Amino acid sequence: MISGIIKKAIDLTVGALFMTKENVDELIDDMVKNGEMKREEAKALVNEIMKKILSSKKEIESRTEVIVEKVLHKLDIPTRQELQQMQKRLEEIIKKWESKI
Repeated sequence: MISGIIKKAIDLTVGALFMTKENVDELIDDMVKNGEMKREEAKALVNEIMKKILSSKKEIESRTEVIVEKVLHKLDIPTRQELQQMQKRLEEIIKKWESKI
């Protein structure tokens, strides 16, 4: 029984990135109904899993941003920040040029 709970927890954690809180709640409710864990343990498990999901999501987003920036750099495509800097510089040049006319 304990190994089954551990396996379900691992499966739940691994699959958590693809699950919503409702899915997690439903699975935990089933485990409580089947007597595999107590309601307090279930609530704690849901909170722990949701923290891991949010943490994993932020890490994935951060890594994705780094990868995209590297790809843009390799393709010699300017980032939004670089384009904004170029736009600002261009506006400064235009103002200087217009003031001389």
